[in-house]
Amino acid sequence: MINEITGWSEMKSLKLSRLLVVGLFFLLVVIVFTAPIIAEWFSVISVGRGIIKGNVKIPVTVMIYICDAFAFGAVWALNRLLANISRDEVFTEQNTLSLRIISWCCVFVGITFIVFSLWRFEFLFAAFFAMFLGLVMRVLKNVFEKAVEIKSENDYTI
Repeated sequence: MINEITGWSEMKSLKLSRLLVVGLFFLLVVIVFTAPIIAEWFSVISVGRGIIKGNVKIPVTVMIYICDAFAFGAVWALNRLLANISRDEVFTEQNTLSLRIISWCCVFVGITFIVFSLWRFEFLFAAFFAMFLGLVMRVLKNVFEKAVEIKSENDYTI
């Protein structure tokens, strides 16, 4: 009903999602080239402390590169998932694998933030959110996995 009123369709939503994924990919590329600048900015504005004292520019630069690598993996998997959905291939093992990749990328980013919270405790907040997102993606992966199993059983029944 709302779709009829707004003129918004499933295909438009999917196209917007794919466009946002492409935009995120380009943002990640920009971050690769500006990581030292971002780290310098962070070292100037951050007031928090951690167990390890001293300049945080190098550790934050390393953290940005590590997180960016995992983000590229997650964006690649998300793009593959959306491509499959656009071909009406929803409950497939490939989509389950994509969700698994995304969830592990989030978990590894969370672990990275935990390690770098040794320099700044505020990274623990980011670690919590990354780990929580990884858990949510893991639950979605489990739902998809079960749906693939049910779909497979139904395909063999007919």
